[in-house]
Amino acid sequence: MLDSTDPAELALTASQAFFHASPVAVLASADDDDARSTAAATGAAVTAPVLLTDGGVSDKNLATELERLGASTVVVIGDEEALAAVGDATGEAEAVRFDPGALSAAAEAAASTGRGGGNDKKQNVAKVQMPTADRLDAADVDGLRSKIPDVADPELLQEILVAVDPKLGQEAAIGTALAAGAVPVVVPGGSVAAGPETVETIRTLKPLGVVGIGAEFGSADDLGWQVAVATSGATLPDGTLRLFPGRYVSTSYTVPAGIADPAADAARAVTAATTNGEVLGGSPLVTVTASLRSGAAGEDGDYVDEQPLDLLTPAVDAIRAAGQLVLLDVAPGNEPLAAQLDEVEPLLSKPGVGLSVHPEFRLAGNGAEAGAVPVAELQAVVDRLAKIATERGLPQIMLEVHQSTAASVVDRAQLQVPPQVAVVFTAAGPGEGQATAAGVWADVAGEIPAHTFLGWSAPSEVPADPTSIMPTEPLLGLVSAG
Repeated sequence: MLDSTDPAELALTASQAFFHASPVAVLASADDDDARSTAAATGAAVTAPVLLTDGGVSDKNLATELERLGASTVVVIGDEEALAAVGDATGEAEAVRFDPGALSAAAEAAASTGRGGGNDKKQNVAKVQMPTADRLDAADVDGLRSKIPDVADPELLQEILVAVDPKLGQEAAIGTALAAGAVPVVVPGGSVAAGPETVETIRTLKPLGVVGIGAEFGSADDLGWQVAVATSGATLPDGTLRLFPGRYVSTSYTVPAGIADPAADAARAVTAATTNGEVLGGSPLVTVTASLRSGAAGEDGDYVDEQPLDLLTPAVDAIRAAGQLVLLDVAPGNEPLAAQLDEVEPLLSKPGVGLSVHPEFRLAGNGAEAGAVPVAELQAVVDRLAKIATERGLPQIMLEVHQSTAASVVDRAQLQVPPQVAVVFTAAGPGEGQATAAGVWADVAGEIPAHTFLGWSAPSEVPADPTSIMPTEPLLGLVSAG
């Protein structure tokens, strides 16, 4: 990940990341939009890294980078004044001025849409055209080549992808990546998972390495997960990689003990979920009971009875085969919530299978009081699900957190949610089969952590017009239909 917001620093790190050596480098002022764009296109045209002056990198550091590259020639973008202004930044290298004039009309028009005017924030974040070599006049480039060392047969990168969503200030870094031979893929909003075309492109390319340019891609782990999912071919039932935006309707199901054919029996749950989804307006989802609270400590002393995996697996597979999502409902005992993942991890490793937890039923012990968990305990569940998704190349995993009071997760607002996990806080009804009370909804829905969603429990008797009883603000991501 190259995520500096300073254009000169971003350009320097791109040069360091993509180039081992180069006899030529391109230099321009970080303060000049047109010079940056021209420099980026020039770098792509002559296979040279692009560096920027007048930014967050000193002339000494620029000269050091040119020395590392072994650059004997620096192409300075601009007029004689620009050439004189580079000062000590070129070090011992020979400076060659290059001022091709305006970029192509189409390119210039596209670039100008990214340059803000006044206080228009939308303009300031508008896309910038990719700084490809064809933005320069071929005659100008040929003239430049006659003045610089021959780079006609460079050793380019192989099977390296660069993910970009071009913004002002990123031109030089992108130009360097293109010059090095990296294959560019434009990812709107920095979300690989959000665009089917982007996913298909990455799946086809199967890159050996990926570099993201821009903070919008998140951490290297975040980008790595998205690329891993795209190349694995694993998707959610609807063919996507992300769960939201959207609305789901969950229907509870417990595999009967001793049943001979769990897969066939799960068909009942699929049918019920389909009906509930139609009535309540959302995609059907089945919550499968994976464990139950127990009044006895049991052999492992956790006060939880786990359902046999050989019963759960065929039922879960049948529900997934029907095109529906699955949530594994796990009961808390006296151990941390994440302990309940041990038994069901083989199922969580399947695309479209998530988890449902109940922090307010937590028994005292192992750092928690009865009826509540510290946010660190919930964070451990989130982090483990994210790790499963990353290691297995899975699409986003849903984590439903049932709450009748926000206080059942102490310091809930501090929860950090990575893109691999979609967390839904479901406001629970006061009793089985009853709709969530207004007070409970207001409490649970208030000040939820960033990047999380809300759920709401529906009554057993749903009116003809369910929207008459369902909350509308904030938006519902999940409706629990029993």
